[in-house]
Amino acid sequence: MKKYLLFLAFLTLGCGSLSRSCAKYFGYDEVCVDGVLYLQFTSGASVKYNSDGTVATCR
Repeated sequence: MKKYLLFLAFLTLGCGSLSRSCAKYFGYDEVCVDGVLYLQFTSGASVKYNSDGTVATCR
């Protein structure tokens, strides 16, 4: 029951709060915004780059 309530609490939080919460437990979270992949950390976000230096894209 507690897990269900925690899940509902995450759904009602503001934009980006869920990604920051995931980052807290996993170190980072990947977020797709307008076709660009970002790494969300607890204190901010950064563009994700491929190994060849290009910006990582997503759908």
